[in-house]
Amino acid sequence: MISIVMPVYNKEKYVHNILNDLQKQTFQNFECIIVDDGSTDCSGIISDEICSMDDRFRVIHIENGGVSHARNVGLEMVRGNYITFIDADDRVGFNYLKTLYEDITLSNADMVISGVEKWWENDSSIELVKIPYQGKYQMKKLLPDFAMVQKNTGIYGYCCGKLFKKNLAKGVHFTNELRLAEDFDFYLQIYPKIDTIFFDTSCHYRYLQEAQNSSTPFVDDEIDYMAQLKVNLKYKEFFKEMNEYRNENNLLVNRLLTNYAFFVVFHAKRPEIPKKVEKMHQIMCQENISFKGSGILQNVILWCIKSKKGICAEILLRIYDVARSFRRN
Repeated sequence: MISIVMPVYNKEKYVHNILNDLQKQTFQNFECIIVDDGSTDCSGIISDEICSMDDRFRVIHIENGGVSHARNVGLEMVRGNYITFIDADDRVGFNYLKTLYEDITLSNADMVISGVEKWWENDSSIELVKIPYQGKYQMKKLLPDFAMVQKNTGIYGYCCGKLFKKNLAKGVHFTNELRLAEDFDFYLQIYPKIDTIFFDTSCHYRYLQEAQNSSTPFVDDEIDYMAQLKVNLKYKEFFKEMNEYRNENNLLVNRLLTNYAFFVVFHAKRPEIPKKVEKMHQIMCQENISFKGSGILQNVILWCIKSKKGICAEILLRIYDVARSFRRN
């Protein structure tokens, strides 16, 4: 049986469509665990109605705690041999589960990754993500190009569009505090356990773009750049654990770490900049992160971090703020 975990937060406009997609699946042996994450609209009511008509669906109503918490609650309830995540504002074809199930059982792979369509509701346009693989691959064969493929496609980080064996999730959970990249953080705990992945680009998961997450809404101004830096430090540790932190993997991950170290300082409240500079200096030296960035501003701030010139960085960014304010006016 396939267990579907679906977090829902204020998705009354969309949730009926995806539940209808699932009810019409040609593969019938599944359960859908809907976690209503404290919705204030009719999402919970719509979900309850589906459950009253179809016992393959279950609803768990919880107080709002965010998408990571909602998925963790769902994971604790799964009874199937295989797990997949589906978001309440996305769509799948009627053969979606059948194709994934046949792929994983016939190939005996640990995970199946489907093709991905990005759908923009405002203009009904669709973009097909170009995945460079088809069929079954050993994980060790994927690792040399892992970071480049992730950079170009994002497929390893998408929460949905995957089916994997239940035993891989043992002891693995989403980090509740993360509001961005929580899915990639989750799978970085899964991938070291995987021997083989089957890619099926003929089967598509359709992501709705420019929509808020299926659980707690995300606001750009609230990005925790320190948390994102920590996720990418886990990314680095993943490659080191797999003995693949070299060549492009090293270059691309190090660049990500450099960027996030800069963002931690750049987006900090101005009085907190000296402390942030001190912290970034400590982390960058300890993790051997490059102090070479792109662009004048980033390189100047990185020099301040390298030299532990926190006051200098604060003054420079205050001047930057004033200059930007003048340009706007």
